[in-house]
Amino acid sequence: MKNIAKALLLSTASLALATTAQEETNQPSSLTVTPARVETNQAPSSLTVATPSSLEISNTRTKAERIDFLLEVANAYIAEKDYPAAVKVYERILQIDPMHAQTRYIIAHIYISAKQYKKAEDMLLALIKENSEDFKLLNNLAWLYATAEDPAIRNGKKAIRYAQEAMVLAPNDYHVWSTLSEAYYVSGDYEKAYRAIEQMAGLAALYGKDLTKESIAEYNEQIRKCKRSMDTAKVLKGEDEETE
Repeated sequence: MKNIAKALLLSTASLALATTAQEETNQPSSLTVTPARVETNQAPSSLTVATPSSLEISNTRTKAERIDFLLEVANAYIAEKDYPAAVKVYERILQIDPMHAQTRYIIAHIYISAKQYKKAEDMLLALIKENSEDFKLLNNLAWLYATAEDPAIRNGKKAIRYAQEAMVLAPNDYHVWSTLSEAYYVSGDYEKAYRAIEQMAGLAALYGKDLTKESIAEYNEQIRKCKRSMDTAKVLKGEDEETE
């Protein structure tokens, strides 16, 4: 029970301190789509957003200038959480430069938010083949397999595999532990899911200076659901043993 108390304390007290510190410094909230974080430079709020159908750019611009313009448009859509529109803009960039590294990295993540899971899987696998030591890519792929609403994509075993590979490369990254917890959870191993989320809470308390209120709420809900499921599984196991 000490571990349970520790995790709950961290989720309500230590993570709350992270929120307070953020409010005191008035740091802007970073874009958070899933525990698999991809940082993007959001466009200023005064930016006039072009619609995907109006993204015709003057031929007098260089390729780099065209891409920079489209990145600003995409960032504005992300700030509004209009992920389908952002996807269209990023895909336009890849028409200009199919190997544009920044766009390939970001769109793989945005595909998940837009629920275009097969495109996300294909892009992440291609990127991992090129960058096998990038733990963020491994973590994002694990998150995809753990949370995809499409049963053809969701795969608990693959989620655990890629989350563990990411953890080997970044053992102190709390996002990875959150993903590993979710992978165990969807696989029905609630005790391991709770142990992983305990570890996440401890690391978040130490290193989560950039945590937003939204991400803290998400993590606290993850802690609660893992504990509920673990406790329920123990009760059911005890009842089964009594009937035997």
